[in-house]
Amino acid sequence: MTVALVTGASTGFGRLTVETLARRGHQVFAGLRDIGGRNAKAAAELTGLAAAEAIELRVVELDVSVQSSADRAIATVIDAAGRIDAVVNNAGLIFPGPVEAFTAEEAQRQFDVNVLGALRVSRAALPHLRRQGAGVLIQVGSTSSRVTIPYSGLYAASKAALGSLTEAWRHELAPFGVESVIVDAAPYPTSIGANAVMPADAARMEAYAEGFGGFVTELTKLQSEAPADPRAVSDAIVALIESPAGARPARTVVAPAPQRDAIESLNAAAADAARVVSADMGVSAFLTL
Repeated sequence: MTVALVTGASTGFGRLTVETLARRGHQVFAGLRDIGGRNAKAAAELTGLAAAEAIELRVVELDVSVQSSADRAIATVIDAAGRIDAVVNNAGLIFPGPVEAFTAEEAQRQFDVNVLGALRVSRAALPHLRRQGAGVLIQVGSTSSRVTIPYSGLYAASKAALGSLTEAWRHELAPFGVESVIVDAAPYPTSIGANAVMPADAARMEAYAEGFGGFVTELTKLQSEAPADPRAVSDAIVALIESPAGARPARTVVAPAPQRDAIESLNAAAADAARVVSADMGVSAFLTL
């Protein structure tokens, strides 16, 4: 049985992941923010599911934008289970639209949740994982971190930064027996789109209205004609958690075959480049690929 904490577990990939893990016999902590307010319904549903199915699923208050909240959530897991084996950094927001239309403050919020949120939760968990000499950090990334399409610049940049953190953690944590991996997912129909944050600068947005409108129309049309099942992503996360130590790939791409093959070719090239660069710098011994 694995003890796992999943952030952003109220809906989407996070919700599917906690339910699947608990039903497979793991001890799961579902991290939700504002469980007494906006996420009260989701918290009650998860608590009710745990009681109805007699599974190990517990809701914990967790706002990834606040370090003290992350610290308390990890402490709750340790107090209840005595250890933590897997942390799934899933919480995220998407700010779609032309980069110019976003203020620096809006960009800061995008990075605060998608990047610094993962950093805060991981900082809270890592002392325990290092002491255990085992465990895994799993980041939920995006294929846009490798191939940036129009009107997704802030989101793609945040996921690219998350990918870089994942790689750094993978190298730095390996001597402690702790793994760091990322799941790069293509767009799937989840609540992240419904909760998208649009630019506040209407005047700047107006300049891009035609292009952005056409982009959204075409993207929505394709996704409605061939909707993808988000369980593909949660299943990939569960598979990584259940994989033995040392068998988890650094990057797992979950996407339609043409996209997956293209991204995996980039990942292979990046790994080759890392080997060459690290060798030339004389630091190959410190890399874990």
